[in-house]
Amino acid sequence: MNRLAGHVLGLLPALYLVLLGFFDGLGANPIEWLTRNTGKWALILLLASLAVTPLVKGGGKVGLGAKIIKFKKIMPWRRLLGLYAFFYALLHFSVYLIFDLSFDFSFLWADIQDRPYITVGFLAFVILLALALTSSNYSRRKLGRHWVGLHKSVYVADALVLLHLFWLIKADFYRFWWYAGVYIGLMAFRFLAVKL
Repeated sequence: MNRLAGHVLGLLPALYLVLLGFFDGLGANPIEWLTRNTGKWALILLLASLAVTPLVKGGGKVGLGAKIIKFKKIMPWRRLLGLYAFFYALLHFSVYLIFDLSFDFSFLWADIQDRPYITVGFLAFVILLALALTSSNYSRRKLGRHWVGLHKSVYVADALVLLHLFWLIKADFYRFWWYAGVYIGLMAFRFLAVKL
């Protein structure tokens, strides 16, 4: 698996959204549909990026017929998946800002102050923005040991995204608990790995 394959996989959801829009397949409320689905893919890719290290450190490998795939080969995908998570988070935020708020930042500030799910969602977006801007090798060299501490905040961002989702869901909590279960499992692995 190379970087080209990673880019293709990362862009497939966006291509799917574009095709649905082109063929008028976004439903009766396309803005709500776009907001929901860009947010969904941001969360999925964020969880996928967090899963890379446990898979690699777990020393796992999977057999596909006569071929063995070692999970350590996916380590370069961690940063790529994180950047695509930010890409979909940016789309999610942009749809909300442009179509819901008509690019009025006073409305944005009011929502951040008055609506808890907007507050935590915006905080998560700010964290992901900081991580995306400092994701390069140059930033890692310049920030030194502070870079590691900064990028550990991805776990906080993910928790905030889950809280954002929890406050938004009116029914169908199964989906939330599935995402939360994956996150809790990844955090448990991280805690145990530190203890061992």
